[in-house]
Amino acid sequence: MVRQVRSFNRTVTQRIGVLNDAFLARERPLGQARLLWEIGPDGCDVRQLRSRLDLDSGYLSRLLRALESDGLVVIEPSGTDGRVRSVRLTPPGWRSGPSSTNGPMRRRLSSSAGSTRGSAPG
Repeated sequence: MVRQVRSFNRTVTQRIGVLNDAFLARERPLGQARLLWEIGPDGCDVRQLRSRLDLDSGYLSRLLRALESDGLVVIEPSGTDGRVRSVRLTPPGWRSGPSSTNGPMRRRLSSSAGSTRGSAPG
């Protein structure tokens, strides 16, 4: 059963292109795209992101640095506690993040739905 589920998951992720660097037509790998979504319109503390996504702090730091160097997020000390870092989306980050997900996701899933029919393991 586990083998079948894993096979199905691999098939679906390959067909919809989740692991491609251009996931959801954003030119972003899945990890970065998910992080933009999770930061959201109000921003959040880095430690909340790490906890919510159950990410290693080194991996999260690399993702955030990549997004920051691309001008999509700003990382700064929290207004209430200087030891805590907060992250928020910049205008380009907002265009690449939550507000842009629905259209590309819907198109990608719609175009892939027909090609995945009948390919589930069994």
